[in-house]
Amino acid sequence: MKLRNILIATGAAIALTTAAGGALAAGSVSTSANATATIISPVTITKTQDMVFGSIVRPVTGTNTIILNTTNVVSKTGAGDASLIAGTTTSAKFNITVTGATTYTTTQTLTFTTPGLTGIAASLPVASTGTLGTIPAAGTQEIRYGGQFDIDPATPPATYTGALNVTINYP
Repeated sequence: MKLRNILIATGAAIALTTAAGGALAAGSVSTSANATATIISPVTITKTQDMVFGSIVRPVTGTNTIILNTTNVVSKTGAGDASLIAGTTTSAKFNITVTGATTYTTTQTLTFTTPGLTGIAASLPVASTGTLGTIPAAGTQEIRYGGQFDIDPATPPATYTGALNVTINYP
């Protein structure tokens, strides 16, 4: 009787295995994957202060480079005898606003519409807080710009106006 029970048990096991194999061959299976999307606010840049070099007396001899730094100070270099007139001077300031930790680079150009100045250039930006190129967690970073130009005895006396154009490049 033992052999008979073993044969019945073996037959039952084979039958179940065959039935189970048949069940796996037909039908369907499914699973799912998570989906995410991160929506961020657009990057904005807002001018908060204009660039003002102040008043300069052109040199009688030689050439000077007039430099406005990012902390509102105007200075001169070169062999010319230009004079800086005491008055209000300000660097350009902008606020960049976007989701914190966003990285960016900048491009900038300084131009004057009145002809006569040469060697015109914007300085590289300086961040007032945090690291330049990375928006702090609060989502806003102030950047400041200075600039420079050259003058000589042939520079026409005039009020020179122009623009500092800043572009924020982000991924």
